[in-house]
Amino acid sequence: MRRSLGTSTWTGDDGAGPRHEADYLVEVEGDLSSPALEWSKHSAYDWFTLGGLDRLKENRAPGEFLIHDLIARALRDHRAGR
Repeated sequence: MRRSLGTSTWTGDDGAGPRHEADYLVEVEGDLSSPALEWSKHSAYDWFTLGGLDRLKENRAPGEFLIHDLIARALRDHRAGR
């Protein structure tokens, strides 16, 4: 299963101009002890459970919880069957 969580446009503080980010919720089956991604297609990734999402708030100021809030909402919606 794959579900789009939306696309965001934002500007970093490095002067490189606007960035576009597409976020997806995916469900993975199989052996997750050694997950592998195609590195050239991903700039960052991590594996999270609903109980482990607070890691996304580490080193962030209040108001900088966009990714945490996005993933938490997606997981809650998924669990509710939406």
